[in-house]
Amino acid sequence: MKEIMDYFPTIIGELRIECALGKGKSGYSYLAYHDRQPRVLKVMHNEPCPYYQFNDNKTRLEVDAYHRLKQIDIPLPHLIAYDLERQYLIKEFIDGPTAAEWLAKGNHDDAVISQLFRLSRKLRRAHLNIDYFPTNFVLSRGKLVYIDYELNLYDPKWGLENWGLYYWANSAGMARYLRSGDAAAINLPPDSGEPLR
Repeated sequence: MKEIMDYFPTIIGELRIECALGKGKSGYSYLAYHDRQPRVLKVMHNEPCPYYQFNDNKTRLEVDAYHRLKQIDIPLPHLIAYDLERQYLIKEFIDGPTAAEWLAKGNHDDAVISQLFRLSRKLRRAHLNIDYFPTNFVLSRGKLVYIDYELNLYDPKWGLENWGLYYWANSAGMARYLRSGDAAAINLPPDSGEPLR
């Protein structure tokens, strides 16, 4: 993870950085506090991704995606603030394990998987895909929440059934990936963004 200062100045005031949460294709996420409330600070990066291209300002893309996903009633953390110039977002913090952590423990609750398929059907009707990778979801009091704002036009190759579901079905690989960071446990080849099938 990229090192960040203990305090991060934002348009809503200073955020106190507690810890790193993770790194994705577009940015680094941190648990931060503002007025004693937990928040997620996502700071965009310019690191290349071998299997994904961004065609615009990443912050603008995520803000636009947030509004589109809200329109079709996808469960999301509330977008609190953003800065297009400094390239960051501040989101509501959703408490709970990521779906990746949940899967790594061998969980396969039909109610959770049903929620995932309902989201997928809703998105497909809107001709949209989200990033179905399990680290992009949190289980909060039994409800599946999509914590990323990534959104793309629907392409069956990247849909749940042809892409995302393979990650959700690979509990042992997900456990190894979370322990070691070894993408070979879930992808073939490791840096391809293509799941083991």
